Amino acid sequence: MRESGTVVKTDSKLATVRIERHSACGKCGMCGMSDKNKHIDFNIVNSLQAKVGDKVEIEVHDVNSFKIAAIVYVIPLAIALLGFLVTFLCKLPDWAMIIGFVVGLVIGFVIVALIDKHKRHKWLDTPEMVSIIKPTDGNKSE
Repeated sequence: MRESGTVVKTDSKLATVRIERHSACGKCGMCGMSDKNKHIDFNIVNSLQAKVGDKVEIEVHDVNSFKIAAIVYVIPLAIALLGFLVTFLCKLPDWAMIIGFVVGLVIGFVIVALIDKHKRHKWLDTPEMVSIIKPTDGNKSE
């Protein structure tokens, strides 16, 4: 996914690029922007030596959507199946197997929520700076 944003800060090798919220935001969740955010800041390697005020294009990699899906769906399902399997191997009644499955599912979703809180919604690799769209005084466009 390509987005354009403005460089708001630069350090030795990094640039902080601010992406403003637009109409599609909040639907895919790739950048981690929630409904409450008006913008999101990415710290990106400043490979193009962009300056504060430059409008740049960045590439947010889509390859991690599989990783996100695996975490959100597979972890709860695997723990739920484990709960079901344990109750099945203990030869408990059917209602206990269902409860074991549901408890495993709940535990799985709690684990996903804790991972999400720890990652602070930043599931993706660091985006790359692709080009300078609108340079500030003195910068040349790539």
